[in-house]
Amino acid sequence: MKERRKIKTLAYFKNKIPDTELLIDNVWDPHNVSAVARTADGLGLSQIDLYYTYNEFPDLQRMGKKTSASANLWMRFERIEDLSDFVTLKKSQDFVFLGADVRNSAKQLPQFQFPKKCVILLGAESQGMSPELQSVCDEFIYIPMVGMVTSYNVSVAAAIILYEVFRQKGQSLLLKPAEDFQNHYHRSFSSLSHVSEKKDM
Repeated sequence: MKERRKIKTLAYFKNKIPDTELLIDNVWDPHNVSAVARTADGLGLSQIDLYYTYNEFPDLQRMGKKTSASANLWMRFERIEDLSDFVTLKKSQDFVFLGADVRNSAKQLPQFQFPKKCVILLGAESQGMSPELQSVCDEFIYIPMVGMVTSYNVSVAAAIILYEVFRQKGQSLLLKPAEDFQNHYHRSFSSLSHVSEKKDM
């Protein structure tokens, strides 16, 4: 690895929100897993825990080869093999388990203060959160809504929750300068224009 690349990589891993993890429960669509990873990376998280008991475990290597899933190459994924051991370890380290689920005891996201150490649990697309995961949650949070629909796509819910985490806990992180985004958009637009010109020939 070139020295410049090495320095940039080390800076990337230092520029993270500490002691905050996301736990994905049996999310079956790999595109949703990739979308969650992309948001987690962009908002300063470094680890996603994967709990799969009835849906197929996502192929992270195959997903990571696609441009839209490039965040998978930077995120740290941990597969939970034994839930009891995982929970015992995390709670011994003072992590609080927060379930994203609508129930009478749940607190509205905008009014919730995230603890210093937490694992945020997101359930599967159709089944929701597994009962065994619900039982380990210390608290529950939910995203208030005003429309006719009663839930968000799991990747959208993750984005809303993680942005609130970032707003509360990411103030010390070094933000990307605006010109980085502008350069990226210009390169993307140029590539699209080049492809369009070839098709018109």
